[in-house]
Amino acid sequence: MNSILLYLFCLIVGYLIGSILFADLITRYVKNVNIRELGNGNPGAYNVFRNVSKFWGVVSGLLDAMKALGPMLIASHYFRLPDIALACLAIGAILGHGLPIYYRFKGGQAASVLMGMYIFFIPYEFFIALAITAIVVLGFIRKEYGIWGPTGIIALCMVLCLLYPHPHEVRVFVWIGGLIVLLFNLDKVKEKTKSITPTTAK
Repeated sequence: MNSILLYLFCLIVGYLIGSILFADLITRYVKNVNIRELGNGNPGAYNVFRNVSKFWGVVSGLLDAMKALGPMLIASHYFRLPDIALACLAIGAILGHGLPIYYRFKGGQAASVLMGMYIFFIPYEFFIALAITAIVVLGFIRKEYGIWGPTGIIALCMVLCLLYPHPHEVRVFVWIGGLIVLLFNLDKVKEKTKSITPTTAK
């Protein structure tokens, strides 16, 4: 298959898989309500964790991560696809989660999906970033874990991947995926930053 067609095919397959919002399906199954009517309205794992149950929140997050990690493992092991094709699967899943075709392009923030991609491509950096972010967020920030936790992990992974001997294309797609997810989270980060910024008296 022509390389460009292969990459496009992987992107589309990843997008269709990513468009499945497990947070919505789980919430409908467990509470028989729309996830967008709970908490912050975000159809993501953290909203399930906060407003349905911790167990189902973790399950939702793991399933979201597998939307990228699962297809990448299968494509790598059984089809021996190159890194660029594997990255296209993951980027497609990220875009699908954030702009799902099955939900009128209104999706979640895709942090868990990106984590699946990072576990495949940069596992050491991911677990280092996870440990550092957990210490900082739980020890010092102590609130809004759903925003500061993923944001810190993503930012650290993007920086740390530059220090390890990864192929050039892997580093590029680690940054592309991270920037896309940070863009999906930009409004939330701005909102929380404003909320902790002291108001200057006039």
